[in-house]
Amino acid sequence: MKLFLLGLIGIGLFSCATSTKSISPNGSAPSLSPSSTPGTTEAASSSGTPKPKYGPEAILLSQSHAYIQKNPAPTYWALSPYYLPQKDDASCSLASVAMAVNAARVGQKLTADDELVTQVGLLKKVDDDAWKVGLGEHGHGVTLDQLKPLVEKSFQAYQVKPLSVTVVHTPDQEPATKAALHRALVSMEKSGRQLIIANFIQGVYTGDADAGHIAPVGAYDARLKRVLIMDPDRQWYEPYWVSEETFLKGMATVDKTAGLFRGYVVVQLPKAL
Repeated sequence: MKLFLLGLIGIGLFSCATSTKSISPNGSAPSLSPSSTPGTTEAASSSGTPKPKYGPEAILLSQSHAYIQKNPAPTYWALSPYYLPQKDDASCSLASVAMAVNAARVGQKLTADDELVTQVGLLKKVDDDAWKVGLGEHGHGVTLDQLKPLVEKSFQAYQVKPLSVTVVHTPDQEPATKAALHRALVSMEKSGRQLIIANFIQGVYTGDADAGHIAPVGAYDARLKRVLIMDPDRQWYEPYWVSEETFLKGMATVDKTAGLFRGYVVVQLPKAL
């Protein structure tokens, strides 16, 4: 998702793109100048100092893992063995859903003939036009509302039956929106019966690309009020924490392709992870 910053974060365009400097409302888009690739001397600030890989909002899991060590963290332990890199600029949704389906199967007694969920296998099994177009040549990923039926079909393809799959748009950072998000995060962490997949502007979290992105939530630390992002943009990032406030800020942005605010999908599982 290492993309050139495009302008106002509140209007940012896409749903995932990576190191090609492409941007799109949901995944990728017209290639921009590669001269601003973060991590190179061209990415230096006006003072000539190289730009940090992560902005001030992100805290790396590798540098802050006490919560994972001292708490059950059921979502993290279900997701982390299946932490996948998106296969191309537009495929953050595919990688995120593949991780989620694998996590949901943790309690199943799989046989030697049961394959794990891969991006190639999932795309073939679901066989949905939204992914075919969104992830195809010049694809722009998928919107938050397109993600819901893709999640439902993906779980069904691997014989997992969620109790519900709910889309929550985040139109603002007002108390009611904050409270609903907080309840979802707390429920996910305490019960181990929810998975949350977020749609956000990546640059709000990493200080880098003003582009839309999709990633599953790996954990919620209620004491420090921060959220672990299992970012599938593995070419550039590892899992990182952001504050609950920053998490919402990144989602309370408009996807111009859909004409709607971003937000998150909550998958209610029939049993705990």
